Amino acid sequence: MKYDIVIIGAGISGLGLGALLGKAGYNCCIVEKEYHAGGYIAGYSRKDFHFDTAIHWLNQFDSSGIAHKLFNAIDTDYPKPILLDKIHRYKSKNYDILLQSDIEKVKTDFINQFPDEEKGINLFFKHALELSKVSLRMNDFVRNHESMGIFEKAIYYTKMLLFIYPIFKHLKYSDDKGIKLGLAKYFKGDEIKDVFNSEKDLLSCLFPLAWAQIKDYYKTPPGGSVKYVNWLSEQNEHFGNKIMLNTEATSVLLDGNIAKGIVVKNKSGEEKINAKYVIAASDLPSLYRKLLPINAISEKIKSKIENSEQYTSSFTVSIALDCPAEELGFGEELISLSKNNLQRNQHESSDPNISKLSIIAPSVRDKSICPEKKGIITIYMAADIEEFDFWHTEISEDGERKRGKAYRDFKKHTAEIIIDRVKNELSPQLREHIIFYDAATPFTYQRYSYNYRGTMMGQRPGKVNIQNKVASHFTEVQNLLIGGQWAELGGGIPIAARSAINTALIILRKEDKRRYRLLTKYVDGKINVNKLNEKF
Repeated sequence: MKYDIVIIGAGISGLGLGALLGKAGYNCCIVEKEYHAGGYIAGYSRKDFHFDTAIHWLNQFDSSGIAHKLFNAIDTDYPKPILLDKIHRYKSKNYDILLQSDIEKVKTDFINQFPDEEKGINLFFKHALELSKVSLRMNDFVRNHESMGIFEKAIYYTKMLLFIYPIFKHLKYSDDKGIKLGLAKYFKGDEIKDVFNSEKDLLSCLFPLAWAQIKDYYKTPPGGSVKYVNWLSEQNEHFGNKIMLNTEATSVLLDGNIAKGIVVKNKSGEEKINAKYVIAASDLPSLYRKLLPINAISEKIKSKIENSEQYTSSFTVSIALDCPAEELGFGEELISLSKNNLQRNQHESSDPNISKLSIIAPSVRDKSICPEKKGIITIYMAADIEEFDFWHTEISEDGERKRGKAYRDFKKHTAEIIIDRVKNELSPQLREHIIFYDAATPFTYQRYSYNYRGTMMGQRPGKVNIQNKVASHFTEVQNLLIGGQWAELGGGIPIAARSAINTALIILRKEDKRRYRLLTKYVDGKINVNKLNEKF
């Protein structure tokens, strides 16, 4: 088999990139080891209940947003998300704050619950408003410097420096010590600081308010996030691309230091897929350690990626209910359920007795994902793969971690503790209405995604990762590019979309200057999608 481009991974980045390049006339093959496309947002179905496994909310789908720009460039008739009014509820014994689209109500809520902090709260919201204006302008900076020429880079950075000062003045307040100093700029007491108990930096406390100010929170369209997976799969097929499911990439074909394709295995056996470009829209450490010869990538680069600051994995409990979730007190907002008087690191300690829990009732947002008069709630807890002696897995003869009875028993034990906490602290009738539940550990996420340590979204944005330059679309192997979440700092659909756009630009800049210029003008907001479609 021979293609212009072969893409490893059929998540949002891989599917989005394939569709965009397919529209530009390139023949793409996308390989996916799972039996379905979609990566983290594919979810799964059981007994007529569909569980989203990763979506808390959607961002960047307004008319200038990154996700909108990618999907709109592929086809303007993509599934549209719905604005989310009630967004995030911060809940503990000491406070109950609802982040909603009316930001003045949020500020009033803070002041009512913490009247002695009014001055600091006003300053906090003032700075959040400043960041909301930056957020709107950041949509004009979708392009990565790696997709630009030298003069474009100079213009790009000059423009950016003119308006991102509100970010810079908060950037230094990161890590455990930094965020304590940052919050102390606004607040005197520990109780109000505890609302932001698990954030890693000050910007992570401010930006949610900024996004609420500009109405940048959405819920998935009817059918859940898998609607985007199905739509992107259809678009790839429409443009003549091939999606190979149940097909695992086992190695990258090299001619010297030039990528020439990949070797895959599936039920038909092993076969080669030749291509001019290989794009890894998949786990980067796995690519470097398993799919390439040991000397293809320097040990320094491998170690830098593996030791970067990454998002945690999750312990997730997906619950099917015999009644609507609303009847048990759940709304459309995500609920962060916290214990008080803990050290910051304890809120993401993997301990189900004390760690912060994130609870969502997707069936409140979308009735179509479960049977009539039934409901779904999903509970997330940040979890590290190395905790509890690697979740009581055992080491097999080949040195791999094996999931045995001890693992399964501990998984059930952990899930039961989490369910009891939600029952005792939030919804007293919960247990009476559970039909069944499924639990997933970091090993579950690692097994289905191959993502390093089961991380949910790759590498965190922040000072350390920026300084270490851990994110890049380029590798030390020619024509082998990174096209997924590891190419950019951050996570979620907007980062997947940004990565897809920039990978496409890198290829077009080398292969097709005319389409490269068209796409850059569209992404930069200089032409609309109709002008793009006329000549693309």
